[in-house]
Amino acid sequence: MSHNHDFYATFQIKTKEDVDNLARGSGKYIEISNVLSRVMLLNTAFGVEGRFPDRKGQPNKIDPDIYAKVGEGDYASGLKALIHSNGNFNDYIACKLSELRLLSIDSPIDISALPQGSWLIEFPITLKKPFISNDDAPLYIIENPVRKDKVFGVPFTSAMAWKGNLRWAMMKIHLEPKVNSPYEFAEIRYQHTLLFGTEKGIEDTVKGWTNYLDQLCRNATDIYRKKLKERFNCKEVTSLTGMLHFYPTFWNRIGMEVINPHDRKTKTGKNPIYFELVPAGAKGFFRLLYVPFYYLSNTESELEKQVLNDLESVILGLEKLMLDYGFSAKRSSGYGVIDDKWDKEASRLIVNGMPDVVKFINFDNLGSEVKKLRRQW
Repeated sequence: MSHNHDFYATFQIKTKEDVDNLARGSGKYIEISNVLSRVMLLNTAFGVEGRFPDRKGQPNKIDPDIYAKVGEGDYASGLKALIHSNGNFNDYIACKLSELRLLSIDSPIDISALPQGSWLIEFPITLKKPFISNDDAPLYIIENPVRKDKVFGVPFTSAMAWKGNLRWAMMKIHLEPKVNSPYEFAEIRYQHTLLFGTEKGIEDTVKGWTNYLDQLCRNATDIYRKKLKERFNCKEVTSLTGMLHFYPTFWNRIGMEVINPHDRKTKTGKNPIYFELVPAGAKGFFRLLYVPFYYLSNTESELEKQVLNDLESVILGLEKLMLDYGFSAKRSSGYGVIDDKWDKEASRLIVNGMPDVVKFINFDNLGSEVKKLRRQW
């Protein structure tokens, strides 16, 4: 959300009471009903000269930006009050999520007009551990804001983040075990290219993800490139679009925590680091669409085989990503995993060409249902 200079100048923080009123939406801030606008106004605390008095009235005791972050001692103000004490930020998120649904942005997807073999997976997810991400806001009252949608201000996991994380998880479980089998490695890497699109770094000078996979199994590199050139009748590997289409997940809550590094000698904390996150227990919705446009010229039996093979591979990748690896920053510490159970009636697996909508309560149940599809199709 953008604000002009006049807005910030009119509502600039000048005193400690301004921070309190801003957190409560009172005083001169009573007309600002948009909570995200009040959060952004906290930035003006950086321009206050001098320091605020403490609660005992002693002058020059509290840095204005610190007070705008968390308040003083046990008395929460600023961002901490908006997120935790008065819950205004989470109320704001609930309101915006309703708007997203009304605009059909965060709503069930209709795939009836898509080709045979297209499939859609939708299910609600609940965080078992917090989710952390980095926003690219140029100025924010704390150093580590969680990523938020630029229009609605709701914390979210972007479609690109889901894509990158799932590709990495499928590399771990499908490609890494085949490093000593070049032909199998090349075949799986080719399948992943059709699913996700061309690897980043494959054009011009080989670098990034492409270089990593080239080095992971060097003997498979030429085999993989030959398969792509033959499949698409080209002399050089060009940019390809993947058959998987990802959607953002909007989270219904936001939280705030602090890390307080301790001095090794004095064992006392100093220079606390504040960061936002999506807390454990927060809920969102995962959606993934697959359109088999690279297989549409195949026979029906070949199409069926390829579609179900891709579906099983992706489900296994999703299970490992969401239950074991995590899809958050600091995932090595267990952040960004979900509960392996959800509302069965809110879930859907739809495969065009199959008459029934599949409902499932967890990943094991989903895997079992896909095995049934193989016998039915």
